[in-house]
Amino acid sequence: MVGGFRFLEHIGDVYVEAFGESLEEAFAQAALALYNTISSTDNVRCRITKSIELSGEDLEALLVEWLQNLIAIFDIENFIAKVVDVKSIEKVYDGYILRAQLCGEEFNPEYHRIGVHVKAATYWRMEIITKDREVVIRFLLDI
Repeated sequence: MVGGFRFLEHIGDVYVEAFGESLEEAFAQAALALYNTISSTDNVRCRITKSIELSGEDLEALLVEWLQNLIAIFDIENFIAKVVDVKSIEKVYDGYILRAQLCGEEFNPEYHRIGVHVKAATYWRMEIITKDREVVIRFLLDI
């Protein structure tokens, strides 16, 4: 299975399904879905790299923390990524730690498509389904 994402039908928010062969790939695809909601990654160039490390008490909290962190980086630094490499999601005694690297540039509305403003990632309708060689994540973005 190759990783990817798709937008599911929802009336008031953005409902996303991201998938991959591992948690890392599915979380990376979730990030790309977020960036393709805010704008489009088509015209984004890899000019700046950012390293991210964050934690969550469980996988759901880690996913929300991950997406919230990316929203904050976009809102505060105007940074949008084209390449998202989730290096590891590691189980530790009190939860999980995610380490990732982003490659992108500063968002420029004259060059990049203006999409939908995302306020937050939510727990509502969130699912993280792990099967043999497949991870499927569903989540809502509050717009």
